[in-house]
Parts: sequence; structure tokens; C-alpha cells
Amino acid sequence: MSVELADSPFPAADDVAIARQPIHDRWTRVVGYELLFRGTSDRADFDEERATASVIAETFTGIGVGAVVGRRPAHVRVSRRFLLELHAFALPADRVVLEVDASDADDAAVRAVLERLAEEEYRISLVCDPHGAVPPPPITRLADSIKLDVGSMSPDELTNCAGRYGDATSTLIAAGVDTPELLRRCRALGFHGFQGFFFCTPDLVHTHVPPTTRLNELRSLAGLYSQTISFEEFERIITRDVGLSYRLLVYLNSAFFNLPRHVASVREALMMLGMRAVRRWAALIALSGDEDKPGELTVTALLRGRMCELIGRHRPAANAGADAFFTVGLFSVMDAILDAPLEQVLDALPLTEETRVALLERSGPMGEALAAVVAYERGDLAAVERILPGLPVTELYLAAVHWADAACGALDEGGSDAEDEDADAPQVSGEDDGADAPPSSTGD
Repeated sequence: MSVELADSPFPAADDVAIARQPIHDRWTRVVGYELLFRGTSDRADFDEERATASVIAETFTGIGVGAVVGRRPAHVRVSRRFLLELHAFALPADRVVLEVDASDADDAAVRAVLERLAEEEYRISLVCDPHGAVPPPPITRLADSIKLDVGSMSPDELTNCAGRYGDATSTLIAAGVDTPELLRRCRALGFHGFQGFFFCTPDLVHTHVPPTTRLNELRSLAGLYSQTISFEEFERIITRDVGLSYRLLVYLNSAFFNLPRHVASVREALMMLGMRAVRRWAALIALSGDEDKPGELTVTALLRGRMCELIGRHRPAANAGADAFFTVGLFSVMDAILDAPLEQVLDALPLTEETRVALLERSGPMGEALAAVVAYERGDLAAVERILPGLPVTELYLAAVHWADAACGALDEGGSDAEDEDADAPQVSGEDDGADAPPSSTGD
């Protein structure tokens, strides 16, 4: 018996691709998602701004913004034209943060629109040049936050801009934070929000030894991927790890799976779902067991796994099924989970050569699928089209987001309530500066 969650019937965005990037607070909790819109048409008469405006409106009114960002606010970069044509007023004030280029806000007509938006309690985030001058108070007072792209700055430049802009706002957001080391520097300098791919990058400077329970689960995971494992041995590996078997059964009995009856044992789960399905979910549970890691890392693992799987269904490989594509996506963040080089991590797992090559070299059908997924995450649509020409990648991405969020929600129901609490946080804020220090895994 196979278990699937029906993919949401998202409409195709023919000329504009949609992706999301998480924004974390100082404790690496997700407090919002920036929605990224990229034009995909090369037609001479293509109006990217108008097409993007249509897709923004469709996201909030047609698709439903909750299907893309859940209960968290959506940060949307809006242009001068978008503001002057008053499209912003069609968006729900309680679900959106309008990101406005500070140079546009200096225009009197745009400023008048921003003043109206502020009066109607829309949240505004000024996107500023970290090397430039701080906007004057008549502009900064309209904004709830200021965002700076700090990815290419030197330590001295970062310190300088943090001091200058920190005095102009109560909430300072750093974008382009792609490494744990840069996260630590920004946090020490007083930034309140952080956007970038630091959470799925291994921290090879501040490594930590996983707890014994985590090591046991990872050893169990290695055994499950043996090419010669029998049904009985598969069952024994899971049942002798009490923590893994308990969490697996709680998860399988959640509403996400909607099974016809309660599953009371690992053997019953294997009989009902099969070894492949149980291996998939046991792997997820083993990989998501580190409380010191951001919850978004698990979401990313599932999103990549599902999107790779959907690509594998559209473009099957001769020697690998869709479940193998899922494994490649899921395991692509193992280096970040364990803070160790990926090759070293994979040496402990008896994976097929095709899977290893896909993960380490991004080659072969599964590796190309993973490369396309990662490129899409980062908005590199040219690379996506080069790797997977003609594939409806945006539709696959949105379906994978919907599925991954539902799967993680079920995982949270069976474990900690931390992510549910995080989901209620309305926005990144600078009000908690005096609170306890963040978790040590990403701290100083």
C-alpha cells in the first residue's frame, strides 16, 4: 500500500517563477518568508513588472498565501510602479510585509503612498544599500524594519553598516547570510533577522558531537540502506532503537498519513506500507532529531526530497525509481545536519553508487534533479532551464512546498511544539535583545 498526499492544484505561472526564502530570528526560528518572483519569458514584448504584479496578486488571492508561507508573514519586494499603481492596497495587511527600495522611497509620490500604507497598518521594510547613506528620518519612520544585503561585506564594512543602520531602526535584517560564521558575526553586531542559506550549510568551525540517542538513530539509518537487508532484519533494526521506533509509529499514525487503521507495531507498518515507505519516513525522523538545528533544515530536506521525486516521475531514470530521487533530495542536507563534509557522512551509509555520485557530483539523472532544485531555491532560473528544459518546475516546486509543510506539521505534532509556537510569531522583531542567549550550535 502506498501513501501519498494529494498535491495541491496550483495554477501554472507561465512567465513568472515563485520561490520562498526563510527569514529567521536570533534563535533561528522562522518568522517569515520572502517570496521571490522571477520572470521566465524571453519574449521581446514581455512586461516582467506587470507579470510579476499579476502573480503577486494571484498568490494572495488565487493560490492563497497560506499555501506558500503557512501562517507566517510573506515579505514581498515591490517596485515603484507597483506602489504608484496602488496594487499594494489589494494585499492583506496582516499577511504581508512590503519590501521597498530606499531609493524609491525618496520619491515624493512613493512616499505619499507609503504614508497611506503605514496609516492602514501595512508593515514596510526598507531595503537599503549597506554602503550608502542612511535614509533620513522622514523615510525610516515609515518602516518597521531595514534590510541590508551583507553577503559580500568585509568584517569592518559589516561592523560599520550595523552601527549606522542600527541607530535608525528597531529591527535590522541581514540578507545574504549564507554561512554559520556570518550568522554569528551579524548576531553579535545586533542584527535581529537573518535571511540566507546558513541553516543548510555545515558549520565546520563549531562542530558538535551528536548525543548518544542521535548516534543510535544514525547507525540504524545506515543499516536500513543495506542492499541485502531482509524483512526480518529491517524490522529488528528499527525495533531495537526504542526512540526511533516510537517516533516512527507516532508519525505514521498522524493525520498526514490518514491510514485506514491505527498502526501498533513496526511489523504492522512494514506490512501495510512496505519497506521503501517505512525506510523513507525512518530516515526523515533520524535526520530531524537534532534540537540544536533550525527546524527549517527539516523543511528543506523534505522539500528537496519531494521536488526531486516529482522530477523523477516526469523524467524517470533507467536504474532508479522516484523513491531514489527522494532519497537524494533528503540526504542533500546531511552535511548541515551533522556539521561534517558530505563525503564523510555518506561513507557511513551503504548507498548505491548512483546515489553517491548524485549527491557528491550532481551528475546523472538524480544529480541533475538535485542541481536543478538547489538552483531554483537560489533563483538561478537559467541553470534550471539548462538542466531541465521544458519542465513545469514552478508547479513542482509549489506542490513540494505544500507537501513538505504538511509533512513537517505532522512531525511536529508527534514531537516538540516549538515550530507551532514559532508559526504564531508575527514578524522578526528587535524587542527581545535582552532575552536569553540563542542555542549554542549557532552561537558564539
